[in-house]
Amino acid sequence: MDANKYRTAYDKAQAVQHEVWTELCQHLEHAPDAQLLSDYTATLVYTLDKDRREEALRLLRGQLYSRQLRDTGRVESWFTDCGARMGQDIEGFVANARQQYVQAGLAEEQRAEAEAKQKAGRGRFRIRPASAFAPERAAYLVQPYLPRGMVSILGGVSAAGKTSLALDVCARLTRGAAFAPDTPPQPPATVLYLTAENDPNKVLRPRAEAMGADLDRLYFQDGASYSMGDEELAALCRVYRPALLVFDPIQSYLGQGVQMNRAEQVRPLLDHLGALAKELDMAVLLISHMSKPGPGVCSALDRLLGSSDFRNAARSILIAGRDPEHPEVRVVAHAKNSLGQPGESQRYRICPQGTVAYDGPCTLTADAIVYSEDAGSIDGTTKAGADVHSTLIFGRDAYGIVDVGGSGALQIIIKPHGSAGTSDPLDQRATVGAKVAAYAAKILNELWIIRIEHGVSA
Repeated sequence: MDANKYRTAYDKAQAVQHEVWTELCQHLEHAPDAQLLSDYTATLVYTLDKDRREEALRLLRGQLYSRQLRDTGRVESWFTDCGARMGQDIEGFVANARQQYVQAGLAEEQRAEAEAKQKAGRGRFRIRPASAFAPERAAYLVQPYLPRGMVSILGGVSAAGKTSLALDVCARLTRGAAFAPDTPPQPPATVLYLTAENDPNKVLRPRAEAMGADLDRLYFQDGASYSMGDEELAALCRVYRPALLVFDPIQSYLGQGVQMNRAEQVRPLLDHLGALAKELDMAVLLISHMSKPGPGVCSALDRLLGSSDFRNAARSILIAGRDPEHPEVRVVAHAKNSLGQPGESQRYRICPQGTVAYDGPCTLTADAIVYSEDAGSIDGTTKAGADVHSTLIFGRDAYGIVDVGGSGALQIIIKPHGSAGTSDPLDQRATVGAKVAAYAAKILNELWIIRIEHGVSA
């Protein structure tokens, strides 16, 4: 708000009478009720000639009447009083009137601004200044790897022990066990573990029992699979209040018709899941498989299956793989932490009974462990010293034929007899061909294409 614009308008009104009349009319129409009988109004009226003055007073009475301020007789007494004070100190009176005008304008702007903000705050969408938000420290189930109220991802190559690792976390949570020697124990918590790849009776229950889980606090799905966006699942979570909700793997819980590579289909599910996690102060863990390395794939995060929205929405991402120097040892690395510095990578082993034993921290990165996994060994020989052959299996509709497209136009090349020079000394060959920097096939679903690598060693 700028008081100068009111002062400028006042000075112009004093200089030219017709502008004074215009200013007076605007003032009478828009001024708050309390400002109609102000010193500023009197100044404007006195500035006019006698005929206009009478007309101005009639306009003032009309405004009072239309606003149901029926005490119009006050106009005469007010005008007489203003005249007497102007006669005693005209300069002081005008200065006071000017200040009244400035303050009235500022007050009106303040009122209008406050009213607009109040109206805006009653709608569905609201904004508040940053100062109105209380700073909060992130809370963790497993610090700093698994934040509460947010979505996390555990990804890994095949046979990295993702399920065992996740189930061990669940078992520790149910019995309130510490995750490291220097961390305090926590109250036992309820955990909901949803999996489509392992039988609860034959695999999950025996493993969880061997891990020392409180089996009355650990829940598995019984029957049909849920999807991430099911309201029935949300209702179950509101009743049982799990501290951790696990989906193993992601693609089994997307719901019918949802393709994990389509951002516009995946993002609403993740937003719904994130809102539920925040509402219940619940950690959500999505377990993801990883693709094979390919062109343009530069990091472990890029190899997580599905749309990039998965890794963008997740606040924490863990990657499981193998120690390249000790293939029997697995490693889980903290590849992303949006809330602070990533935690240390941790070595662990899968024991014969299915339990997980931790060997302590290490410096291996996510990229190192997933690419070393691909480097593996064949009969004790690394792939670097062996021949590796690939077999590609294409599922139905994995790829499709499309219109020829690309950056270059189709070129028909005709070479008549004799054009080959010394390559055709007897002038016997002529050719017709086509050349284009284009493509005529497109991958429709990369999940329906499988590459099998065969190693051959001496």
